[in-house]
Amino acid sequence: MEDQSPYQASRATPSTVRTDRRDEAPREITSPIMHMWVLLALGAVLTGFGTAVLLLTNPRDNMFLLAVMGVSFAFYAGAAFGVYKRSRVVACMALAMSAVGGLGTLLNIANGQGTLSGVGFTAVLLFVSIRGTLATFRYHRHLRDVRSRPPRPRISDDPAFAPKVDILG
Repeated sequence: MEDQSPYQASRATPSTVRTDRRDEAPREITSPIMHMWVLLALGAVLTGFGTAVLLLTNPRDNMFLLAVMGVSFAFYAGAAFGVYKRSRVVACMALAMSAVGGLGTLLNIANGQGTLSGVGFTAVLLFVSIRGTLATFRYHRHLRDVRSRPPRPRISDDPAFAPKVDILG
């Protein structure tokens, strides 16, 4: 029967894989990134659905529109995946494309063709893209700062708490 003394180390072997909890970014950093990739994924789903509907109705009449919608679908899907993986380059590209969309909306307003839903979606997309792009940079700065500091020593790593090895058998 095993001794139940609190001063005796257990015979269980410690796990060799240690997860460093310091690498986890705070919610203030990860939330804007999540909002950005979810919005981009929603744009991919809606664009893909619109492309499929257009393809099923009359594909020969709208070949140029089909090509544009296919490229838009690929952009949204790729951007959503890149932002999900926290890529700063992809986040900047998504922000630039959102800014181009914002300029297009401003041109539509100037020509008298702007709709409230188009302006609203563009405003939300720009706001989320700005916050998400800044958050990806903050995330990588957080990782750099965390990894530049050595991990603090744990009390379980102290030799005094190491399991006792019975040499004689």
